[in-house]
Amino acid sequence: MNREDKNINNAVRVSQVQNINEEKLKFKVIVGVQENPGQHGAYRFNLPPLTDLCNSNEYNQAVIKVDQVIIDPGSEIIGGVAYNNARPLWTDRNTGPGAAVAPFNNSESVVGGVMLTMRLPSRQTGSCATNISNDDRHSNLYYRFQELIPTFWTWRGNYQGVQTTNNNLGGAGAVDADGNSYAITHKPNNDGVLCANPFGSEIEFNFKNPCDVDQDQVNLYLADALDMTIPRIDITRTMLQLSITLIPNRTN
Repeated sequence: MNREDKNINNAVRVSQVQNINEEKLKFKVIVGVQENPGQHGAYRFNLPPLTDLCNSNEYNQAVIKVDQVIIDPGSEIIGGVAYNNARPLWTDRNTGPGAAVAPFNNSESVVGGVMLTMRLPSRQTGSCATNISNDDRHSNLYYRFQELIPTFWTWRGNYQGVQTTNNNLGGAGAVDADGNSYAITHKPNNDGVLCANPFGSEIEFNFKNPCDVDQDQVNLYLADALDMTIPRIDITRTMLQLSITLIPNRTN
C-alpha cells in the first residue's frame, strides 16, 4: 500500500447515525424472580408499559431477545437457619424424593439444558422432541417464545463470603454450612424473535426438558437432592435481561 492510499484510509471516519425515533422503540428490561418453595416450576412477572409507546395500538408486535439468563439455587440464612441447598438438581413436581445418600434417585438431575418458555405468542419459534424408537413418541410446542439454556454450572461464591471452589460436601453425605457456590449463567447469541407486544401484561414462564416426548410437558425446577418432601421445595431464583424493540404495525 503506497503513501497516498494510507492517507486516504486514515482520512476515512465511520460514524453511526442514530435516529431518535427509532431509539425510542428500544427497551432493556431486567427481571428478577425470587425463589418460592411452592412454585414448583411455574413463574411469572409483571411488565408495565415503560413509555406511552409501549401502550400504543400502533405497536402490536416486538422483537424480543434474551441478553442474559442467571438461574441461581437459593442458598441463604433465614431466621438464623442455614438453607444450604448444596446439592441442587433439576426435578419436577412428579418426581419423588431421592435417597439420603448416594446414589441419589433423581431422574431429572442430569439434563444438559432446559428450554425457557414464556407465555408470549410468537409464530417464529417452536420445539419438537422424539425418542426415535419403536413407539416413536414425540411432542411439539409451538407459538410461544422459547430459548434453549445450557445448564452448565458457574462458580460464584456463597452467602457466607467463603470463596470455596466446591460445595464443601462433608463425609457420609453431610454438608457444611457454607452453602451452594454455583449458579447457571448463559448469554444467548441471536437477534431475537418476533412476538406479541409484551408490555402491560403478566408474563408466565417456566423451564422444560427439550427432550421430553410426553405430551404433558411438565415444568422443571431446581431442588436440593436431600429434600425429602413431596413434591420437593422449589429453590429456583431466576434473573433475566431482555432487549425489546417495538415494531410498527403495517400501514398498507
